[in-house]
Amino acid sequence: MAYYHPDTPETGGPLAVSTLFGIIALLSCVARVYSVRQRSEKFHLQELYLFIALLLTFTSLGLQWACVVRGGTGRHMEDVDMLDAVLALKLIIPFEALYGVTLMFAKWSILLFYQRVFGVSRSSVRWFARATMVIVFLWMVSVVLETFLLCRPLAYNWDTSIKGSCGDRNTVYVVAGATNMVTDFMVLLIPVPTIWKLSLPISQRIALTATFGLGLFITAISIIRLKSLMDISFTDPTWTLPMGLMWTVLEPELEILVANFPFMRPYLSKILPKKWSLNPSSWRSRKYGNENFERLPADKGVPLQTIGGGWTGSNAMAGVAKPRNGGTPASDGAESERGLTKESDAGIQVHTMWSVSRE
Repeated sequence: MAYYHPDTPETGGPLAVSTLFGIIALLSCVARVYSVRQRSEKFHLQELYLFIALLLTFTSLGLQWACVVRGGTGRHMEDVDMLDAVLALKLIIPFEALYGVTLMFAKWSILLFYQRVFGVSRSSVRWFARATMVIVFLWMVSVVLETFLLCRPLAYNWDTSIKGSCGDRNTVYVVAGATNMVTDFMVLLIPVPTIWKLSLPISQRIALTATFGLGLFITAISIIRLKSLMDISFTDPTWTLPMGLMWTVLEPELEILVANFPFMRPYLSKILPKKWSLNPSSWRSRKYGNENFERLPADKGVPLQTIGGGWTGSNAMAGVAKPRNGGTPASDGAESERGLTKESDAGIQVHTMWSVSRE
């Protein structure tokens, strides 16, 4: 068995992309663990499903490397030893099955997270999430069955010299890809109605929708993957396989990133503009901060009625009471100005006064 160095654009490029995003997916899981620990919370089933998806993703990444360095993918059939080409075609079988199982666990993790966050107050979210989990499971079963039953006998996948037959691969790929995109949209739409009913500024709702709506990006990746699978030529499979392998690994990696994105808010808030921050305190401070208050001009004083029934005068400023010590008008004005300055520096202050009378 020969060793094929991944030193060509057709071999090195797809491997580099898959490996890079695999490392990013791993780091996002580390950030999620740290975030859960910081809040002193327990790990739930959603974290277990996500870590299973991460483990299966790295298994697929290992199979991709094996297809390149041992199976000769990225090179023409005439440049690859026949036994090595057979190895590559054999590795595609578990590779395709792992794709369906990995996406199932990643989507289950996202749906369980939606149940915990949005399903507490809305039972419809819980039921819709559970129904989507069942649909995702059935989709995974169809992908696994299609992988092992598309060509019969199974050995006909890598040895066409024996008696056997294969179904219409392109049709199967289109049906599996279309149902996968349907589940992506179902997962995407679950939190959106609840988010837009929250009492938040528009920018906050848009930011939250974008956070939970990254599934649209995964849908785009699914379309690209589907196109790359349809471009595979089984007359020269080793040459046409690399892009299909890359997108099949990359889609679960990005699904894991989408699942971890809500837990990366503390890190993203440092690089996002403040007005797009997902921290509720940021929009409350913008809505009620001191910059929204204006000082009244000195010539627009508001006369106020005292408890005793008198008036402070037309030239008195709002919030400045008449002095009780009987000072001169000049000194009264100076003391009032100093009192106003002192009060404004300290912020808004509330005074409670009681009036007791005997009938």
